Amino acid sequence: MKTHSFLKGAAILALAGLVSKVLGALYRIPFFRVVGAEGMGLYQMAYPIYTMLLAISSAGIPVAVSKIISENAARRNFGGIRRSFAVSLIFVALLSGFQSIMLYKSAVFLAVNVFHVPAAVYSIRAIAPAVFFVGMMSVFRGYFQGFQEMTPTALSQVLEQFIRVATVLVGAYIFLSAGIEYASAAATFGAVTGGAGGLLFLIGLYFIRPYFKITSSGYIGSSRQYFQSILFIIYRLCMLALPISLGALVLPLMQTLDAVTVPGRLQLAGYSISRSSQLYGQLTGVAITLINLPTVFTVSLASSLVPAISRGLERRSFDDVKRQIKTSMEITMLVCIPAVAGLIVLASPISNFLFRCPEAGLPLAVLAPAALFLGLHQTTTGILQGMGKTFVPVINLALGVFVKLIINYTLVPLPQIGIVGAAVGTTAGFLLSSYMNYLHIRSYLGGVLDYRKILLKPVFAATIMAVGTYFAYSQSTVILGSDWATVAAVFIGIIVYFTALSFLGILDQMGIIIKK
Repeated sequence: MKTHSFLKGAAILALAGLVSKVLGALYRIPFFRVVGAEGMGLYQMAYPIYTMLLAISSAGIPVAVSKIISENAARRNFGGIRRSFAVSLIFVALLSGFQSIMLYKSAVFLAVNVFHVPAAVYSIRAIAPAVFFVGMMSVFRGYFQGFQEMTPTALSQVLEQFIRVATVLVGAYIFLSAGIEYASAAATFGAVTGGAGGLLFLIGLYFIRPYFKITSSGYIGSSRQYFQSILFIIYRLCMLALPISLGALVLPLMQTLDAVTVPGRLQLAGYSISRSSQLYGQLTGVAITLINLPTVFTVSLASSLVPAISRGLERRSFDDVKRQIKTSMEITMLVCIPAVAGLIVLASPISNFLFRCPEAGLPLAVLAPAALFLGLHQTTTGILQGMGKTFVPVINLALGVFVKLIINYTLVPLPQIGIVGAAVGTTAGFLLSSYMNYLHIRSYLGGVLDYRKILLKPVFAATIMAVGTYFAYSQSTVILGSDWATVAAVFIGIIVYFTALSFLGILDQMGIIIKK
């Protein structure tokens, strides 16, 4: 097994994730201009329920399927691959199909009694079929990822997002004359067309490329044994996917708890309802959005790690597994540490440049270290999932959420701290969860990781970068103005960082590791 195989897969997924995020961010500008605030509200109301159903039915499916497939591939059990894929496909089809039907039928109840906006019924009904298509797509993605082939997943992600964005804009424009609720519903239907398009692409690839298509079950045994093998596959699928799905629910739950607790605690600190809403928006709409940017790569890295580590352990290639884990941690540090430094130094200028909200620079500067801890949490979660320890990161993240809630309740009501307390809570929560994951990995693999050695050089390079970025911004602001000075400082920071990495020999070292 070669280290560069999972790194190549991570890079492919990261690029696709970046393209999808850019498309997903840009379309909102013209869409908002077409439907306005009310239409955007109706459009957004359908998504919380949809996201939770996806977390239940399909969030853990790609990882679970890829792990099962990679284990069978390591043993060259092609019959097991075909059987596992078929059972997974039927099981997810039934589960996600049931959820789609129930969401469609409960649309009136949700719109009237939960959201208290009857017009939202059209958007909820429009998005319901997407649960089925995205669920089915997750099985195919897991199948390809089990062979450490990330290109099909990446291409389907970009295609899905492109079709969705096109449907949103065209549908909203066409149906606007019929009413704002119909325009929003047509836009929401983009999740269906995008999911269906991505699914059809993966199905076509499955049948067109014979390398992936397993045509013989290779199973010998009685019908009772065959039935038992099917039940065992379903059991393994559920046991692998369940903790990942629970983990996928933890972050939305944490955001919901923030929405419930932070504004109220700010009001106890003496802020008005309007002001507390503004401060909460600065935290969630600006600071958290920016710290999530570096995770485009770490999420992709984690997805690529699961089948790679699983196959290595199945083959008992422990040296390869340790090298992959060490390399993934080093790359996470190399990506996230400079992001932390840049967000701290340019917190207010970046907030002003992107959101015209320089005041958000304070919570952003405090929250910036969470970019590193969140990235480490995602990477270590992928490592633990590949090792079969799928419940461990869920428990650790739940502990982090608990610590975050305690800090929120303690610090946010203090007038001299306020919204900064919520930023501290988020940072502390991800610090705890990532460190607990790290301790578990060390205990399982006998001290393969020494975070002090991994941290030292990236921190030194990022410090040099931070100094260069600060002086570049401060010296060019008078001449260029804040916005262009921010852009110039970012580019200068990138150049300084990579120069420092080259001087320290890190780039040459990573090149040697990737070739192994």
